[in-house]
Amino acid sequence: MASRLQRRFSELDTPDYATDEEEIWSLIRLSLVILRIVLFVTIIAVSELMESYFIYDLSMALWALIVGIPLFILISWGIILGDRIINKAEPGIVETTLLRPIRERL
Repeated sequence: MASRLQRRFSELDTPDYATDEEEIWSLIRLSLVILRIVLFVTIIAVSELMESYFIYDLSMALWALIVGIPLFILISWGIILGDRIINKAEPGIVETTLLRPIRERL
């Protein structure tokens, strides 16, 4: 147990070589994930607590779903899109084969 703790503490001292963009995205991503969780809990709370209140002949429970589900999808889409943009900078698969081997031999 003590050796695992020592190893974890020593790993904290080693640099992770993350760029500024990656660190900024990690903070933005964390805030989006927390916002998505809060939104999910709020949708459930509003749906359960305000079922008897009506706006434009629709209950607040229905409005929570109408507004909350698209917001949840947009936030999730933003997280996925941001991850793709940040991971695009990483090197891809290195091709070791020829694209047209028959033409290369001629």
